[in-house]
Amino acid sequence: MSNLAKCLVLVAVGVGQAGIAVEALHAEETPRDDQKVRVRNVRRGEPQNPTAKRAPNANTFYRSGMVQEIHLQVTDEDLARMQEALPKRIYVPATFRWGKQTLDNVGVRYKGNSSSKPRQRHKRSFLIKFNEFKKGRTFLGLKRVALDNGVQFGSLFSEQLITGILHKLEITASRCNFAKLFLNDRFHGVYVNVERIDSVFLKTHFADASGALYKVDEGGPGGDLRPFPPRPRGNNQRWHAFEPKSKSARPDARDVLELISKINHTPPPDFATILQDSIDVDAFLQTMAVMLFAGAFDQLTGWNPHNYYLYHEPKADRWHYLPWDLDVGFADNAFRRLPVIAGWNAAWPIPGGPPRPLIERIVDDPRLLVRYRCLADRILEDHFHPKVLLPRIDALYERVRDDLADDPFPHRRATNPEDRDFNTIVTSIKNFVRLRYKTARSQLDDPGTRPRVVRNPPRRPPQPGKPSKDAPTELRVIAKTA
Repeated sequence: MSNLAKCLVLVAVGVGQAGIAVEALHAEETPRDDQKVRVRNVRRGEPQNPTAKRAPNANTFYRSGMVQEIHLQVTDEDLARMQEALPKRIYVPATFRWGKQTLDNVGVRYKGNSSSKPRQRHKRSFLIKFNEFKKGRTFLGLKRVALDNGVQFGSLFSEQLITGILHKLEITASRCNFAKLFLNDRFHGVYVNVERIDSVFLKTHFADASGALYKVDEGGPGGDLRPFPPRPRGNNQRWHAFEPKSKSARPDARDVLELISKINHTPPPDFATILQDSIDVDAFLQTMAVMLFAGAFDQLTGWNPHNYYLYHEPKADRWHYLPWDLDVGFADNAFRRLPVIAGWNAAWPIPGGPPRPLIERIVDDPRLLVRYRCLADRILEDHFHPKVLLPRIDALYERVRDDLADDPFPHRRATNPEDRDFNTIVTSIKNFVRLRYKTARSQLDDPGTRPRVVRNPPRRPPQPGKPSKDAPTELRVIAKTA
């Protein structure tokens, strides 16, 4: 019997005006479709399911199931300039073509930290900026197009699997699909065509796009949502993790600091109420579960507190957590040192690494913890059961299998060095899905006591201890045999 079936007949968390209601119907077996958990946020004066604006034509570009074909023309001299500038990423002029549309004099540069390494052997990610050299110009209403190599850490499949599940849960996240890139008329490889989170994204996905948007890229003070100190004297640089990405965003991130103060300093009896008034709690709890089941450890909800945006929607006066850079996933013992499955308990979703006050306070609150577990249970069965997820993996692979065979770059992923080609990558991902489901199912069915969190997983194998008093000394190698 699943954890969902064991939930109370009614779990009602009353939190004043921002009422939270989680209704779990009691059943002796896993509920039928008409017995699923029903979740609703009740806020006075806030319309239910507000209609978000949709950018015209861009839907086709990001339509799920499509494999786009994108052509870039860049002179040899400009390609050399991009390479020579690394690790700095500079824009150079290029011609962009998609279908019947051709735009000249667009800006193109390498994208991402991994693509900034001068000697890296993987194909590099690209960012195309349409108004870099011609102000005000867009493509299908988009200011930028991002092509992610999907190889360096995760795989070409992780981003689409994870965002696909988030979309089914009606959680705001980037749209994406595959793209074949041709650079100077030569096939450059298969990429993930990922929607950028910017002002266009806000207009597309939110009814009110005038709020403050912040990006946490490489982490830093406050990125884990712990309080960060005020600006040091004489420092004119950004001293915190929150990079302003909209006109309403403050350089000092004062509004984020107010949110962080609420997360860290609200008394326990009031925490659920204040949290519901401050952020989209249901979306965040479900995102926590999705990231855990997918093994997306390179997030605030995982080991490394970065790769996310925060958006404050003014009319609702509520923050939204927007995950980003989701190519890291479906890899256990990543880099042979991160215990993604054994070290990340589905019933007690506190990951390793530095403390995360938001997640830890959610787990500390019995009502929010029950609420998370009920949501996680349904997500596990509906979206991460091997019978559901493995066919999706096969479908993604089949969509680009022939193109991947011609991809001119190494077929491997750095999280799992033993994955040497796309067949072994897919097999490895499937093995992860089976083990993650089995482990998570057991943990949610029987949560047990709260486990100890491993804050700093070992970066190298155990080393020999100090020699004993009678150990031989001054040993040296004089010969080697095979």
